[in-house]
Amino acid sequence: MLKIWIIIQREYITRVKKPAFFITTLLAPLGFLVLMGASVFISTYNQSSTKVAIVDESQQFKALFEEYGLADADDGSVRFQVVTEKYDDVLKAMNAKEDAPFQAVLHIPENFDVNNPNHAAIAYRYNERPGMAKQQLITQRMNDAMVKLRMKSSNVDQALMDELQTKVKLNFESLKDHNENATYTTVASIFGMIMSMAIYISLFFYGTMIMKSVQEEKTNRIVEVLASSVKPFQLLMGKILGVGAVGITQIILWMGLMFVVNIVVGILFGFSIGSQMPAPSAMPAEAMDADDMNRLMSTISALPFKRIMILYPIYFLGGFLLYGSLFAAVGAAMGEDSDQQSLMLPISLPIIISVIIAMNVVNDPDSSLGFWASLIPFTSPVVMSAMLPLVNNGWQIAASLVLLVAGFLFTTFIAARIYRVGILMYGKKVKISEIMRWIFSKA
Repeated sequence: MLKIWIIIQREYITRVKKPAFFITTLLAPLGFLVLMGASVFISTYNQSSTKVAIVDESQQFKALFEEYGLADADDGSVRFQVVTEKYDDVLKAMNAKEDAPFQAVLHIPENFDVNNPNHAAIAYRYNERPGMAKQQLITQRMNDAMVKLRMKSSNVDQALMDELQTKVKLNFESLKDHNENATYTTVASIFGMIMSMAIYISLFFYGTMIMKSVQEEKTNRIVEVLASSVKPFQLLMGKILGVGAVGITQIILWMGLMFVVNIVVGILFGFSIGSQMPAPSAMPAEAMDADDMNRLMSTISALPFKRIMILYPIYFLGGFLLYGSLFAAVGAAMGEDSDQQSLMLPISLPIIISVIIAMNVVNDPDSSLGFWASLIPFTSPVVMSAMLPLVNNGWQIAASLVLLVAGFLFTTFIAARIYRVGILMYGKKVKISEIMRWIFSKA
């Protein structure tokens, strides 16, 4: 045990003392925020604006378009304009020059029948290909126009038409927790997905760190000196726990940074996470959407931060220990750099699948997929991180943690058998079948 502790200290101190540790600790949260902001910016502003000419040769939509128009996309990605030019003339103008006034044309043929709209179908012709979102929006706009046209042709009163088209706003509320509404589910899902992605990135980052460290010691033959004084299992455990302690230290520091930022925000703006915002009447008069902001901050305050702060590091550590042992085994088994891809694939696939499951779980938190994925040790660290703000079953969390510990013990047993043989093997390309023999061979 003393030798393992010495190895843990060495792995921990040598990494924490490096300037790279402090740089990543300070810049990683900032980089993550920049990544999120860039994603929102790209998804919001990267769409090109398509101006669509509407040519109605049937003249059935004329009065409707004059009264209602065809609503443009909220983000300005699609804009409609009714034109009086002929269809062929619009096409010629679109094909004649690159800076044409329209990028597409919506053609309603002369023999269009509102009661049989697919007999002479409405055509959309374009120079710039519309994506799925634009296709759905244009189709939806024309379907809405068709509904209005049919109501008008049936002599439906205008007031009744407006009343029939009034959209309902649903009030989502849990029967178990009346503080849990649609806004809470949305915020909790986003928060959970952020934590899930953080563990996903950390597993690869710290796992690769262990693998490279083992490979470097093996290549430089340092491990031969170490193996003369410590057992391979002790060296494996010391390396895994030492690097894991580095990861836990970073998470604690990140939580400390969040706490400091929370205090600063509270001093500057008068509210903080974990406390209620001031009532809208107490906010500045010029503040926009004060009710929405108050509702949002109240929802964030309702998140179970105590539970998250306790369980999130545990799931990180459990996931790291489970996968860290496997990464160390890969580093020990690698004879050449070309072995890395073939040996990394079986380890990488469960982590990638976990992220895919987590993305589906936030859309359906109470699904059986989320339940079983939260129990399987290879997926639970990532999936449960996404579910922590949403799951309320204490027994499910307890069972997940017990199985995660069992999974770590199992992978450590497997990794130790690979490590003790592979760490002293040089210049040989290792096959999966040979690794299997290492696992089942007698000690």
